[in-house]
Amino acid sequence: MATDTVKVLVVIDPIPNIISCTSTFTAEELCIVLCKKYKIPPLTRTLFALRIKGTDCFLKDNSKVLSSSRDYELRIRFKVPRLGLLITLDETTYDYYFQQARNDVNENKIPEIKYPEHKKELLGLGIADMTRAISEDKLQMIEVVRNYKKYIPKVILKRHGPVPKKHAHDCLPQLCSVGHNVNYIKNLYLQQLYGLAPNYLAEEFDNILWQNGSDVVPVRVVVAPFHPHQPGIRLYNTVNREWFHVCAIEELIYLTRNTDNCLEVSRRGTPLFFTFKSEEQLSSFISLCDGYYRLMVKWTFNLSKDDESPSLKELQRIKCHGPVGGAFSYRKLEEKRSKKHGCYILRQCQDDYNVYYLDVCTRNSTTETYKLEFKGHCYIFNNEEYFSIDRLVGCHQNPEGRIFLNECIPPSEYDKSQLLLCGEPVKKGVRIDQAELQEILKDNKSPRCLPNKNILLYTGSEKVGSENITATYKALWRLDETKKLLVAFKTLQRDRAADYLKDFIELASKWACVQSSSIVRLYGVTLSSPTAMVLEFLPYGPFDVYLRENEEIVKPIHLKKVAANLARALWDLSEAGIVHGSIRCRRLLLSAHQADRITVKLSGPTLRQYTPLDVHWMPVEFFADMSLARRSVVGDIWAFATTLWEVFSYGHSPCNTNPVLTARSYEMGDRLLRPARCPSEVWALMRQCWQSDPLRPQEIMRDMNHMLHREYMPLHEYEEPKISLDHMEHAETVSSDRFIPSESDAGSNKSLISMDSSAASMNGTMSDQYDNPFADNKSSNSLENMNALTYALRNEMLARRSSSSAGGAGGADTPDDCALAAPRLMESIVSQGKTYLVTITKKIGSGNYGHVFKGWMERDNQESQRKEVAIKKLTRQESERNGSLYEDFKNELEIMKSLQHINIVEILGYSWDHGSDVLIVMEYLEEGSLNYYLKFQGDKLRISHLIKYAKDIATGMDHVSAKNVVHRDLATRNILVVNKYHVKISDFGLARIIPKEESAYRIKTERLLPINWYAPESAVKPYHFSTMSDVWSFGVTAWEIFTRARHEVPKFDVERPRERASCFQIPEGCPSEIFRHLMKDCWALDPNIRPKFIDLVHICKRFMDEYK
Repeated sequence: MATDTVKVLVVIDPIPNIISCTSTFTAEELCIVLCKKYKIPPLTRTLFALRIKGTDCFLKDNSKVLSSSRDYELRIRFKVPRLGLLITLDETTYDYYFQQARNDVNENKIPEIKYPEHKKELLGLGIADMTRAISEDKLQMIEVVRNYKKYIPKVILKRHGPVPKKHAHDCLPQLCSVGHNVNYIKNLYLQQLYGLAPNYLAEEFDNILWQNGSDVVPVRVVVAPFHPHQPGIRLYNTVNREWFHVCAIEELIYLTRNTDNCLEVSRRGTPLFFTFKSEEQLSSFISLCDGYYRLMVKWTFNLSKDDESPSLKELQRIKCHGPVGGAFSYRKLEEKRSKKHGCYILRQCQDDYNVYYLDVCTRNSTTETYKLEFKGHCYIFNNEEYFSIDRLVGCHQNPEGRIFLNECIPPSEYDKSQLLLCGEPVKKGVRIDQAELQEILKDNKSPRCLPNKNILLYTGSEKVGSENITATYKALWRLDETKKLLVAFKTLQRDRAADYLKDFIELASKWACVQSSSIVRLYGVTLSSPTAMVLEFLPYGPFDVYLRENEEIVKPIHLKKVAANLARALWDLSEAGIVHGSIRCRRLLLSAHQADRITVKLSGPTLRQYTPLDVHWMPVEFFADMSLARRSVVGDIWAFATTLWEVFSYGHSPCNTNPVLTARSYEMGDRLLRPARCPSEVWALMRQCWQSDPLRPQEIMRDMNHMLHREYMPLHEYEEPKISLDHMEHAETVSSDRFIPSESDAGSNKSLISMDSSAASMNGTMSDQYDNPFADNKSSNSLENMNALTYALRNEMLARRSSSSAGGAGGADTPDDCALAAPRLMESIVSQGKTYLVTITKKIGSGNYGHVFKGWMERDNQESQRKEVAIKKLTRQESERNGSLYEDFKNELEIMKSLQHINIVEILGYSWDHGSDVLIVMEYLEEGSLNYYLKFQGDKLRISHLIKYAKDIATGMDHVSAKNVVHRDLATRNILVVNKYHVKISDFGLARIIPKEESAYRIKTERLLPINWYAPESAVKPYHFSTMSDVWSFGVTAWEIFTRARHEVPKFDVERPRERASCFQIPEGCPSEIFRHLMKDCWALDPNIRPKFIDLVHICKRFMDEYK
């Protein structure tokens, strides 16, 4: 294959890279080659892109590098708002980001920074950079001052000559004397830059044509995801000189190319159509939007079907997560499958491009991690070669084997991991008043409660459901004296109301969460007798009947448009967290039919029970329990594909095929045959939806619209309304939403004319008051002075009800904030004159005496910032089953209240009412336990990092011992990681206060204890626990740290306690002096000659100086 070279400039290397490439070499591959060379890990590689030198255009990931200019720059393209996150993830990337920003400042390449208004700030940045150089590069101050032109921005040098040198000479001695570390100085520099240029790295695209209806408007498009007023995409009308906010990045749905550099931008609102001046400019815009979408919203999704990232396609093919990290993987296996035996996750290594990890759940509910190395032609796993991942999995199907790979948990679009590098910090909440609420709700189209007296039923219009549970009437909704709207009135049959009322109300509440032009709209409900749903009325009936009667006149292109509408409905449901459970062709209702246009809408879910005939619309995994179809989006995806089969079979049912497929047929791998007039690309999409790991709703919608754009379609078939820019305020968003039906809401000014007056009146009353199960019955609570513990929580809190996860259903997920979940209770407490709210979201683990949940805490005032917290909970039921648990939990709380230290997990509050659930609220640390962290990050940790962890633990334990507390469970599993440089001690469930006048605590009750970490005097008689026994446990914990948690702690032989210390071998790579002073000395048989914790702190400090 022919090769040629390309040249790439890198900001941290003065010598350009000359790289030989083949004709198929992509921009993403070239980025990876360069990132490997400059030690940029896979975790942060997606921040980088190739810019065509001398232009503002970047290459998309799948561009062929030899087809363009062959002269590029490697840049971090995407702005990282959380600088602290970036430095903890990778210092090399952080340094690259700093050097690039510094170069942009010095070369005057940031439009927002202007001279002379920012001349003082520019000079300050230059002097800060000189301070950084003295510290980082170990340069003499006089040398840096002499070479001041290397650090001061060029515009300052040009306008002020040698003046900056004098400023540097005067300021640097004082700045350097403070002794700030290098990363602190870099952070200050970047924060100052963000203040001067809030839209740093924003990109502009000039000379774009916007097709707005029949108008063609010249515009400039700007992508600035973190703009303070109009974040995301906005455009500037160069004719009338007005700004128009298109959408935020998270509001994008997909991007579809058309001919002649045209692009449809689909968003939550009316789509926009742009024409770009060149293919380079178009590709640059698509790759920018797509990159931010992956780094902010869904890392697993490409917005444009034509511009997919090759590496992401390969990961999806092998069902592999990106470099999410082991802690994330372990939590996901716990949350999604409760560590079920045989479940596993495949993920990329965060540091090595050719390494993968398998996290596998064992039969004893633990998780083990195995390394795979890709060698180009095969994978090396346990010293064996496998030519594919499928082959590797196929060789480990024995449930009795040491490694059992039964169910892969694939990546989900709803994964919230470290890969969302450009995600914004949690925003502050703002309390609003009644007047502001009215303004917010003025365009609200949500369903409402309706009085029955305003509903008029047509006599003779009743249609009874298939199982005689519901009846639907044609009706008029009387909005006021002059306005009426034709509606459908769906109510329970009177004799079935008692049995189905609860289910019917749940159905209505679920449907109220969805608003889409592709779904039949719920206007409201009546709650008095009869209870009913008031729905959009569609007069033309079910679509399957229409297709059978009009097969000759319906064109395949019309069916594609119907398929796109149904895909839109599926996506709207999934985004709302709703599972339909009954997508069928007969549930599609015809809303419009003309010679060139057919429109359908999906009607709501039903109360109908499943029968054996429903197997055609269900995944094979659901056959044993068909109710799973009401709880899993995978069921909706399968049903969507079968419904497409019905559509392209022109309304014929799979129940009428010859032969008819049975449940056994599907289990054997048989599928429906391709309909005669079904296009091949639609058939391929159906087949993908019938797989165990199907396409996701957003992918389906993107791909269906991609098919439509590849054929000629007159613009009017899209029904795109023109966006009016009249009277638009300068900084306001225009919210023209094509996904909301055109009928007015109640109280609107649109005239709704009744077409038929032969309606019977229906009277009904509705009680003005009703019981509210979530009424606020708080009472104030007097709290003791807790110093730094300023938060307190009381009374019961309910965790979110999690929907069942279907085993073997491909691991499809729904968003965390699922609309189907029970409302979460927020407990409010007044503490020191301030009120706080806490909400539990999901379970993340278990401690010694309770479960641990993740949640949110926020101030109940005018403005507050939500804080993620960990909530340790003991339920009333658990307490009643084991009476000692309550006292143990109370003991843990009292001990934690007395311990406030930078190396001990902070308690933020508690809820304490005997007879109800009790809670301890603590700070939440995303990185998880040190044990997990060492396993997954150990290879990138230096000796100095490990010593720092030991120092943090010793410092924290010195504080614990000073409070006369013995921890009794010191181990890496109970040390939590703040970041690469900081750990904290947690889990005081076994801790005890040593009685006054005594030097040790003696065990009083029999219980399971972690004796492998215990000193001999604690593991066997006399069962004494003291500060010195904690020192022994510290030595074992240090041994875990320096083995990087690769080896299990040796089992304690209670028959030979005096030989316990000899069980520990020096960890590989551990200096002998560290092993002696931090481990062996702690394992002295005589507790009195073991070092004190303060001695261990000083020893660690000495080692830190030696191993910098």
